[in-house]
Amino acid sequence: MHVLNYWSFVTALLALWSVAIPTVGFCQQPANQAFRVVGYLPDYRLSEIDEVAMARLTDLILFSAEIRPDGALDLGRLRSTPWERIAQLKAKHRVRLILCVGGWERSDGFPKVALDKAMLANFVRSAVAICAEQRLDGIDLDWEHPKDEKEQQGYANMLLELRTAFQPRGLSLSITMAAWQSVPKEAFDAVDWIQVMAYDHQGKHSTMEGAKADIDRLRAAGAADSKLTLGLPFYGRKLGAPDQVKTYREISKSNVSADVDEWEGYYFNGPRTIRDKVSYARKAGLAGVMVWELGQDAKGDGSLLKEIQKALGDQEIVPK
Repeated sequence: MHVLNYWSFVTALLALWSVAIPTVGFCQQPANQAFRVVGYLPDYRLSEIDEVAMARLTDLILFSAEIRPDGALDLGRLRSTPWERIAQLKAKHRVRLILCVGGWERSDGFPKVALDKAMLANFVRSAVAICAEQRLDGIDLDWEHPKDEKEQQGYANMLLELRTAFQPRGLSLSITMAAWQSVPKEAFDAVDWIQVMAYDHQGKHSTMEGAKADIDRLRAAGAADSKLTLGLPFYGRKLGAPDQVKTYREISKSNVSADVDEWEGYYFNGPRTIRDKVSYARKAGLAGVMVWELGQDAKGDGSLLKEIQKALGDQEIVPK
């Protein structure tokens, strides 16, 4: 082979490789290396992107994309996302940027895609393409909820297909789920992390005892401690009328004590409980904690996100 032709061949090969396997994220490090502090930012909070909050996170999850009838992802709800601003803060504070797919009342597209090979292939291609276009570090799936064993197995197959496509590209894959939800163990094995919605239970909806029971239930189902990320609510639900909700930002304006979790009939997690849950997650060897959601937090010194940081002390929480 002539030298000129040789180098032309090498150049073409490298170009083909870069197209086939783009490195769109920085999740090349071993998963779960640092204690995670994960915050959800819903589409209706996009204008509230906060640099102070970003500095206290390891992962920002944008909520949420939905699945179109052809299996591709629909970012219509996120059309006003300040992608450039988020990219700047992501780089400055070394935060993983993750896109959530689904959620409550946004999961209708999952069953057909999970059970149809052609639609699933289109879904995977769309997920990879969006990660490349928006410089995302991964995808989080929040199917609420598979209704039977057939759909549960379909969910596992979906995750395995995503893992196959994501792993060579350095993309992370996670699921968010309630502890009562059932999925096959291979679903747990396919993901890097499992965000546990340890809230919205009956009565006092997010107690410490309830959080521990949720973690124990998922452990028994085969989920590894190093993947479990404990969910923390930044809101309260009214006892006896759980559809009535107040954000912690609203509750904190009444100068409630840091040691209480009830105010005017609302049960929430105050600063002491938040610190206790973070301490439990660390001692139990969990992957970290997750917050629903950032826009519900109090500002300034009253911030629950600040309480998480205080509970972690000097421990490094940013991705390595």
